[in-house]
Amino acid sequence: MIKLLKLQKAILVLILGVLSFIAYRILSAYEVSWARYLQVLAGVLVMVGALWMLYPILFAKNDGDGKAEIITDPTIPVPVDEEDEKPAKE
Repeated sequence: MIKLLKLQKAILVLILGVLSFIAYRILSAYEVSWARYLQVLAGVLVMVGALWMLYPILFAKNDGDGKAEIITDPTIPVPVDEEDEKPAKE
């Protein structure tokens, strides 16, 4: 699903935010004066990553039936439920 919605970069930014926070905690234990800048960086990266994860939801197109259609990469096949493919029994 992450690849389908093109969220790899958002996940990478979140991971960098977590690593930056871990580095902040290590450096603050040794009382390094500039460690607080890593904390600020971690916060910014986590916020950007979280907003980036919301991007497909916020900018989904409405298809007239009231359902939202999320724009995905056309080269990746979309998994389809077999139950949706069967014709309705009358």
